[in-house]
Amino acid sequence: MRVRRAQLRGTVERHGEALALLKKPGDMVLVVRGVPRMLVFACPDGCGDVLPVNLDSRADKAWRLYQREGTNTLFPSVWRDEGCGAHFILWDDIIYWNGFDDEPTLPAELKKAVLSGLKEDEFLPFFEIAQALDEIPWAVHVVCHDLVRENIAVEGVGRERGTFKLR
Repeated sequence: MRVRRAQLRGTVERHGEALALLKKPGDMVLVVRGVPRMLVFACPDGCGDVLPVNLDSRADKAWRLYQREGTNTLFPSVWRDEGCGAHFILWDDIIYWNGFDDEPTLPAELKKAVLSGLKEDEFLPFFEIAQALDEIPWAVHVVCHDLVRENIAVEGVGRERGTFKLR
């Protein structure tokens, strides 16, 4: 049974302590030892697996955890190569399974900020624009696609997919 919402169940120092707090699909626990090390998930797909998501870039490939206004967002998406093969986005504690079929309404100021970050002569990755603006990458991604639909921006193709510039 796939769940739609994730819930942070607490913060602990060790992975083993996190396991005891995971009760149902979508539950997650933050492991912190000085700095955030890992987000431990009860797989939101309902398969029963536990997913450790590395947040410490010193220990290999790492996701970034954004905690804002009491919610949690991960970037990039989580894609399981094993087990159930789940692929999902966590944005503001909501789990998106098939892209953003019900995108949140974003503030007009964000659109203005993204527009100011786009260039006419160079494609820029949406996550770099987000980083420069100190914004959630998924929000910038949605705004960039809105700008493409409005014929204000263009998205790169092929290997340039996910990059944007002004039209």
